[in-house]
Amino acid sequence: MKMRRVISLILAVILTAGITAGCKPQDEKKEEDTKDGKVTAKGRYVEQEIPLPEGAGEAFGIQNKDGDLVLYTRNGSACHSYTRSGEEWADSGDVTWMTDAADRLGLQINHIYTGRDGNIYGMALPCREGIPYGQHILRDAGDGSAQDCTPAVCLEVQEDGNTTLLVDMAVLENGVVGVGQMDGMIRFYQDGRVAAETESIPIGMDHQPVMAASKGAIAIYGKDGQSIDFYSADSYEKKNSVSVKKNLTEALITPGEEGIWYLADSEGIQRVMEEGSIVELMMEGTGTLMSTDSAWLINFLTGADGEFYGLYKIQGGGHRLMCYQFDETAAAVRNETLSIYGLRENQTVSQAVYVFQSRHPEVKVDYQAAVTDTMEVPTADTIRALNAELLNGSGADVLMLDGLPVESYMEKGILADLSDLSKQLSDQGVLTDVIGNTAVVDQKVYGIPARVSVPVIFGEEGKVDACQNPDALHAYLNQNPGGRLFGATTHERAGMTLFNAFYEDLKTEKGSLDEEKLTQFLEDWMLLCEVQATKTIEEKTGLESGGWKQMGSRFNSAFGLADNPVLIEEINGLMSSMVPYAMARESGKAVAGFKQYYIPQVIAGINASSKQQELAEEFIECLFEESVQKGDNVDGFPVLRSALDYMAEYVETPEAVEMSVGMGSEDPETGEEVHIDAQFPSKDEVNQLIGIIEGLKTPFMVDSIVADTVLAEMENCYTGKQTLRETAKAICQKVDTYLAE
Repeated sequence: MKMRRVISLILAVILTAGITAGCKPQDEKKEEDTKDGKVTAKGRYVEQEIPLPEGAGEAFGIQNKDGDLVLYTRNGSACHSYTRSGEEWADSGDVTWMTDAADRLGLQINHIYTGRDGNIYGMALPCREGIPYGQHILRDAGDGSAQDCTPAVCLEVQEDGNTTLLVDMAVLENGVVGVGQMDGMIRFYQDGRVAAETESIPIGMDHQPVMAASKGAIAIYGKDGQSIDFYSADSYEKKNSVSVKKNLTEALITPGEEGIWYLADSEGIQRVMEEGSIVELMMEGTGTLMSTDSAWLINFLTGADGEFYGLYKIQGGGHRLMCYQFDETAAAVRNETLSIYGLRENQTVSQAVYVFQSRHPEVKVDYQAAVTDTMEVPTADTIRALNAELLNGSGADVLMLDGLPVESYMEKGILADLSDLSKQLSDQGVLTDVIGNTAVVDQKVYGIPARVSVPVIFGEEGKVDACQNPDALHAYLNQNPGGRLFGATTHERAGMTLFNAFYEDLKTEKGSLDEEKLTQFLEDWMLLCEVQATKTIEEKTGLESGGWKQMGSRFNSAFGLADNPVLIEEINGLMSSMVPYAMARESGKAVAGFKQYYIPQVIAGINASSKQQELAEEFIECLFEESVQKGDNVDGFPVLRSALDYMAEYVETPEAVEMSVGMGSEDPETGEEVHIDAQFPSKDEVNQLIGIIEGLKTPFMVDSIVADTVLAEMENCYTGKQTLRETAKAICQKVDTYLAE
């Protein structure tokens, strides 16, 4: 799954004629409006969708041919093309050489390239058994058949059974074929021999744009992944390097007018000069399909009249074709701003931004997150700084409350009352219990989750019972000395999963932690670690400590291996359900909900001090749009009933049936290799899961600072730095101090 940073960028008034090349004649002036005595600049690029031809099949490439847009599609192995001239698509017929590639050569074309030599090329992967894995470069042989023009050296089978792993290509005017390899090498082949080579970014996927060619130049992403190197197409001599100060692994580059290139990514469309050093923003990406994490830009090219075209693959199936065109009537700088803030960036939020922006093009959406790296963890200082900002009556309009002290915010009046909005959403089919139980004080709703993760449990009956509360665990350990509860695990996984499972039982009536109960729990946990031989497992795997926070889950009792006596696992979407359901099926056990717990995810609240209350509510509504809720974003299950029902339909679609995941690892206790092959749960299993979700009653919400405190002090106990009693006391004191803040 890709994660992109959604950044709000003010579109400065640089879109004057002459700077925005190809959009308007240079003698035209930007239109201006007068409003309230002020001059408002007009003119900016806007996004518009071009409907794909009805019944066209799967789209896999676009081409600009003589000023017309050509779309390539596939039904099975049969390939077809359509040409758009004006506002209509014309059926251009079958593309026989592309079909021949699949039927005769066993190679399916997945990406289209226009060579500078005038030919159309396809990059293809094997689509049947017996062909070594690796990309091939194909073109029309001239008689309707496919010709494999991959450099011969790239087709030599290596020790791993694959051919050279190619990720991108470009063809120069003289027919020289440039290829980008997965190891970062860029090589140019002339008559089968290497004419020149350089280096780019090492890639971890089987296709990634790293290069493009114009009439006289070649653009290649630099080794640092944040610059573009320009080479002569004749001598291969490096002419210039332009720093773009961004991660280029998610960007596509295409040539425009002579000496001008355009770069597209989640931030928008940028203009790059071959001989310059400044990257100019042409169109901000916020609120466009470019910025949504569920859409992959697979083709990007310039049109004949200054417009741009982007073909996207959509997560969950389908493609969309977008046009980016200069609109002289659109305000260059948007008049209003809606700010959104969360600790981590989130795919569902960025999808909702896109829906909201399409409804409110006059509003600039400023979506920011404390951390953008999936491996980075928000710090306590970050949260404390945010708390101070909010208490001072400032801060973002919309607050994504995941990991924040929601109870404290409600008590201190930081959040606006969303009761009317929650009733409206409930009437539209959002799960009433999830809305009504998550962030409520005195029957007023202050936060609404757009997703829920679900802890599930399966295993041996007596051991499942032992995981229900601290007393049951204590009794089990006394009655079954030496009896394992989980499969292979670590002290962090076992400890934090059980602490979270028992969190409500360990609290006092005032909401703090009970020191006596906590001491007994810690004693039982240490005994369980001894029984589970966690130290031996950790030595073998090298997972002694520090892995829990990186996992980002609250329930994960053991490694994902077979033969778990009990497994407690947090699932956050259909994809994450694959392996747990496969293991449960193999063990003959039924997956059940755990204590009717749900973890509220993507919790939206409104800053009570916001001056944009109405717009903020409209944005929250977008989180519950069916198109947003249907996405499997690995940030929780939908809470809209129609989107839940869609899950049961989706798992029977051809795309879902073909999808599978494989896991292989060594059992740290036996040394045996364990392999698990899993597909989506069956329709019956999904319907059972939907029943679990619809019956959820109890939100599990532990403040991230509280969880971090418990984890750190349990580590001190496990390593012998302090006693059980000292650990319980330290946890209680630190948690009380934090909550008092």
